[in-house]
Amino acid sequence: MEAVAQLERWRDRVSVPVPAAARVAAGSDPLGLDALLDSLRSCAEDAPDGVRNLDLDASALFAARVEEISRTVDYLQIIAAGQLDRLRTRPDKPTPAPTEWTTGWRDITPLSGDDSTSGAENSNSPRTATAETARAGLAAEFRSSTEYLRVLLRIGAGEARRRLALAASLLPRTGITGQTIGPAHEHLDESLATGTISSRAATIIALTLDKAPHTTPGEALTTLEKNLTQVAEQYDPDFLTRLARRWTDALDPDGAEPTEEELRHAQGAFLRKPKHGLNHLEIFATQTQYEHLLTVMNAATNPRTTPGPGAAGAGTAGATGPGTEPGTGSRAESGTGAGILDRRSRPQKLLDGLISACKAALTSGNLPTAGGHRPQITATIDYQHLLGALTARGALKEKTADPGNTAPGTGSFTFTGPVPAAVLRTLACDADIIPAVLGGQGQILDIGRANRFFPPHLRKAITTRDQGCAFPGCTIPAPWCETHHITYWSQGGPTSADNGTLLCSHHHHLIHKEHWTIQTSTGIPWFIPPPHIDPRQQPVRNHYFRC
Repeated sequence: MEAVAQLERWRDRVSVPVPAAARVAAGSDPLGLDALLDSLRSCAEDAPDGVRNLDLDASALFAARVEEISRTVDYLQIIAAGQLDRLRTRPDKPTPAPTEWTTGWRDITPLSGDDSTSGAENSNSPRTATAETARAGLAAEFRSSTEYLRVLLRIGAGEARRRLALAASLLPRTGITGQTIGPAHEHLDESLATGTISSRAATIIALTLDKAPHTTPGEALTTLEKNLTQVAEQYDPDFLTRLARRWTDALDPDGAEPTEEELRHAQGAFLRKPKHGLNHLEIFATQTQYEHLLTVMNAATNPRTTPGPGAAGAGTAGATGPGTEPGTGSRAESGTGAGILDRRSRPQKLLDGLISACKAALTSGNLPTAGGHRPQITATIDYQHLLGALTARGALKEKTADPGNTAPGTGSFTFTGPVPAAVLRTLACDADIIPAVLGGQGQILDIGRANRFFPPHLRKAITTRDQGCAFPGCTIPAPWCETHHITYWSQGGPTSADNGTLLCSHHHHLIHKEHWTIQTSTGIPWFIPPPHIDPRQQPVRNHYFRC
């Protein structure tokens, strides 16, 4: 009981000054926050009954307005954090010396007596000096601004650090000579100040810009900031995070490759101690090796895969041919058995895919020295770069070959995304190449066929353009997608590249509900959302595979 009593005394001692400081800071209210807070609280009290009879469109508009208010509050939180940090680390004026020896929290308490008479007292009186010391010394009691915000605002340390870091990047600063320095990221600051994006999205973008290589030109960083800010205005933070990672890879495609010594210590397949009767195999692989493994293993988990000749009963269920409408696959005709539910987990399916590939290689009796089938890489290049590459290749016949001369272009693996240029050049000597010529904006040129189903070569061309599910914000890779007629075949739509797009199973079904519509512009599919998603119905497209 004595320990409990001591804990209560400690709690009272450390918790009293915080509300007192807050009351002092909120006393003047120069921005009218008290009236605004009262209005919001009144709205919150009326909201449960007020929204009960709203329809879907009105409810969506209500939710959008609430989110706009939240984003504006986010910006105010960043301003508040930056202001507190500025005053704590660089006070505007020296703090008056205390009139008596003080220590700890016990001396930073509201003074007794009638506060209404304080204005009549001399500013140099001990009473006034001690009050100013209490207000300024409260922040000094903490080791950092993070700890100060954590106690004052009752937020986590991670959230406090996030706000302080964002304030340092986006708010104007004062230089060592007293001049005002603008925000480090002007476009990001403008979008956050207008409530267009949330502070969470701003943090993702700021971290991405900070992680960019120091050799990145300023124009490239400005372009990256603009593009990511535009994406944040249309998509959620999860998608923004994945896209920002792809942009980081694009800025430094080769990255910091591990040395031979590092590979010798870390790379390999390690046989660990068995657990629960199961053998434990741990693999540390390079990106190229990992792509080989994923390509093989995903064959067992891909719902679009059909069993090959002689593989009855060993394939995956629910496969549909290219160009089929959703829901028309012969689910009972392929798979682990007619009408049998596959209860394997995804990790089990991945392992089965790897084992099946090993069995197939052993059965063939024709294991190549390269270690299996060659990987299939899709490399895209627009026709201007293609003409430049052809010109450069013709010049090489007349001049001495330059081993460092490479044609421009972008390469990527199907599952692991962007691939370093050095790896692409190495694998290009031993890979299946799919040629397709694209226009400057990614549209497919001079391919046109009219069949009911999309033939393999046409699907490959569409895959080269879309690279995955074309629905905005979707990250499903191309092998898991179906080919969709933008204008239905039953309505006279042709089977062509301009009238085809890749959609995953979920979004294929969603499009056939006809809430979303698809339009093509310069050969690129754009998606128009329904009013309850976007009242403005602005066309959007998937940018995930385009960086």
